[in-house]
Amino acid sequence: MWKVSQAMCYGNAIIFWVIDMKPSDIHSFWSETIDRLGDVPINAAVKLNENLSDREFATYDVVISSYENVRLRGWYSVPTDISEERRGPGILAVPGYQGNKSIPTQLVVAGYCVFTLFPRGQGESVSEWSLDTGTKLTYHIEDKHHYYYRGAYLDCIRGLDFLQSRDEVIPDRLGMWSRSQGGGFTLATAALDNRLNVAVAEEPFLCNFPVAVDLESSPYSELREYLSQNPEARPLVLDTLSYFDQLNLVSGIHCPTLVNIGMRDQTCPRETIEPVFKEIPSIKSLCIYPELNHSPCTDFSNHASDWIRRYI
Repeated sequence: MWKVSQAMCYGNAIIFWVIDMKPSDIHSFWSETIDRLGDVPINAAVKLNENLSDREFATYDVVISSYENVRLRGWYSVPTDISEERRGPGILAVPGYQGNKSIPTQLVVAGYCVFTLFPRGQGESVSEWSLDTGTKLTYHIEDKHHYYYRGAYLDCIRGLDFLQSRDEVIPDRLGMWSRSQGGGFTLATAALDNRLNVAVAEEPFLCNFPVAVDLESSPYSELREYLSQNPEARPLVLDTLSYFDQLNLVSGIHCPTLVNIGMRDQTCPRETIEPVFKEIPSIKSLCIYPELNHSPCTDFSNHASDWIRRYI
């Protein structure tokens, strides 16, 4: 089964309803997938990048092995006052759908060891592996075993493996904060891996696919276009997506989780995020911004910094 969620406007209100149709084998699917990741040695290569370092922190180029032996790249930034003798918490950061992300230096200077990871086929990792067809949203979308996000979700879990492997990181103090696609990755990682102490999912993507597949806004429009060209594939596509939908995953989240919504956000609109937030069973908070479109928000960043400091 998979969940179907719908929304309608009534005056100035948006009304949501959900039909419980979650895949009956979703837990075994992900358990098996994570077990396969465990069979792959991390094989980390770490080298100082002087161009991305300064007086307050050192940044290292990192290459690691992930699911199906795909190599990933990223940047690992460590405050100068952190060492094996004086360890600090670790934060995982990943990019939005365009695949690019700068180092969240505000977290590094605040005392966190930050791993800015590029999942397969994104940003720095494109040189190691790239899509041979379609887009990330549509790559092997009719086969859940080879769908793009199966490997990409596991790449985030491998990012936690890397942080825990570092002598200067306190292994039981890990967090994750990312935006848009990165927000979806954050929810998925928190749901699939209980090592996170705190999660911040900013304007999360990859949410409530039964509604998202019919949206005209980019990049969800890639799904709409695929289904318009392959209408007979709709049941199979929705079945695949049900295994990767945060709506069906977030019930596994146990850490404090902070989420936000921009009421003018057409990329990750409210009707995709709010039903997902309602399914999170842990301590949680939702910030709603009436005038915010799909963009960073200073007020939310301040809340997120406080949230991480409180729970990590």
